This record gives sequence, structure tokens and C-alpha cells, in this order.
Amino acid sequence: MKVLIVDDSTVNNILLENLLQNHGYETHSVLEGSEVMKSIDTFSPDLIILDLMMPGLSGFDILKQINNNSIKLPVIVITAYTDASYAKKSKELGAFAHFTKPFNHQSLINSVKKATSPVS
Repeated sequence: MKVLIVDDSTVNNILLENLLQNHGYETHSVLEGSEVMKSIDTFSPDLIILDLMMPGLSGFDILKQINNNSIKLPVIVITAYTDASYAKKSKELGAFAHFTKPFNHQSLINSVKKATSPVS
């Protein structure tokens, strides 16, 4: 399974890459929202982990692009913002799950497994 990580923090990308790779996932990370659509085409992820607040294209903008292009990929949002309206808007835009930083690593892995499991 392949996971695309989108966060403007190199430290966060490395942390997520290490966590996911330790659980058997192949990862690719990008620092800018403008790189997401190209990375979807070239990396072909099974899931996206997406930060909301980034310079340029925000996570909300990326969720809208994914919807506008009819891309059927689960997206897990991770953000430092604790306001409940961010979680609500993420879900309205199709996010599979929403986590607030700092997040529980096992909960994130469980959510990734659930999001990438075949539907019975």
C-alpha cells in the first residue's frame, strides 16, 4: 500500500514516513500543495495524509481539487488546529478521518488500515 504525505513541515513528513514505513507502507511526501495532483499521477497512492494549513494551496483547496477531478482516494487530515469547524469542513469535503496534532500514532495507523481495507 502506498501513502502520499502532504505537509509543509519536513519534520512532520519524516515522522509520518518513518511511522508508516515501520508498518509496511510505501510512502512519498511533498512539501507543497501544488505538488499533490502530479504526485497522485506519478506515485499512484492508495491513501493521502494531508495537512490543512500550508502556504499556497491549503488542505481544503486540495480536497476540493480531488473532488473536482473525481479522484476516489481516502484522505486523512492531520492539523494543528483544534477548532471543531476544521474537522467538520474536512468531513464535508470528503476526508475519511481527521486528527489533531499531536496525534496518537496507533490511532492513525488503525485509521490508515481501515481506510485502505477492501470493502466487504
